[in-house]
Amino acid sequence: MNDDEYGTALLRPLAGEPTSPPRIDVVKAMRDGRRMRRRRWWRGGSALTVAIAAALTGGLLMANQDTPRPQPDLPPDPILPASCTAAELPAGPHKSAEVSGGDGSGAWLVGVSDAHDPTPSVPHSVLVWHDGELVADVRPPGLRKGSIGVRMNDINSSGVAVGSNLEGNSEPWVFADGKVRKLAGGAGEAVAINDAGVIAGQSGGDAKRRPVRWASPTAQPVPLPLPPEVSPLETRITDIAPDGTIAAEVGWRTYLWRPDGTGGFLPLPTVGGKKANGFMPMAFAFGWLYGTVTTPITGPSAPPPGVGGGDTHLYRVEPNTGTWQKLPGDPQQVQVAGTSFGQFMTPKPEVFAGREVLNLPAYGAPVMSGTGNTVVENVSDDARFAAGTVWSGNADPSKPAVPVIWRCR
Repeated sequence: MNDDEYGTALLRPLAGEPTSPPRIDVVKAMRDGRRMRRRRWWRGGSALTVAIAAALTGGLLMANQDTPRPQPDLPPDPILPASCTAAELPAGPHKSAEVSGGDGSGAWLVGVSDAHDPTPSVPHSVLVWHDGELVADVRPPGLRKGSIGVRMNDINSSGVAVGSNLEGNSEPWVFADGKVRKLAGGAGEAVAINDAGVIAGQSGGDAKRRPVRWASPTAQPVPLPLPPEVSPLETRITDIAPDGTIAAEVGWRTYLWRPDGTGGFLPLPTVGGKKANGFMPMAFAFGWLYGTVTTPITGPSAPPPGVGGGDTHLYRVEPNTGTWQKLPGDPQQVQVAGTSFGQFMTPKPEVFAGREVLNLPAYGAPVMSGTGNTVVENVSDDARFAAGTVWSGNADPSKPAVPVIWRCR
């Protein structure tokens, strides 16, 4: 008997009509079957859910144990160029010139003529370079009698520069559309400008000075709010970031005004197991705020708590995440470009490009034939351009100060 014949014989008894009512309640059996199926599904689904949750939780726990936490998104640093060359910027008819600021692209630079001469026969001129060419040489109008001129501190990607008088009782000035004029608000200082045209600085005379911002070169200054315990006279504006964040030095601390209108002291880091007692802001660059951290020292020469002072370390902080990074190099040798206050000269031009040190070639003879010094005032965001001033001292009296541009690749 094959399989087909066996199946036919097995089913033959069911071919006829039943002789009596069935003993099984079919409807009830179907209802109980559905109920049981739902119960099994719930138990099985619950077990599956628990198993999946346990697997996921275990996986997360394993990931937390074996995988480092993801770091916050930080601004990328530029790639250091392989080589750079130095060239003198044109100074027009002037005996010498000084670079005092530049924009993030490196295309726009601003400076001042004959800055070595403290008592010029005529006021210094504001000089503006674009792509290495001198495009403006303007003497500010309406200066007070005896004024030696205006020094521009910063310039943005639209070629708008801001600065102040070179003597006491200064006033804020702006260069725009080929002209130099005073900013609104009377006495004060214009320290920095970003690409949006927002200007940060101080307004008022020496005894009434307070931090302010100008929303544009044509706007009135608006005071920046401070906590009651902070005197405006103790506040010195340092720089403004591309997003509008303004940094100021208050004592040994850094105060930030955010673009959303909030403000507060920047929390200090811990360095070598010691809580820092100060951070002196220098400049915004590459998405970070650069400055010097001080850690307390012990012994009879230690300053009182809260006064600051002590060991100095170069650091940078990313303001949005509060990430701190220690920087390499000697704080007295490696420069931070764009520093409005406290910039120094070094025999060898070294400057930060991101977290790394960019070594620039010294500008050649005759300027550097003696003991020359260099100030690097600007490094572009991509580290392809830098600019500054080489001071020759007695090496070449015919060119006491030479504006220099470095082109890198």
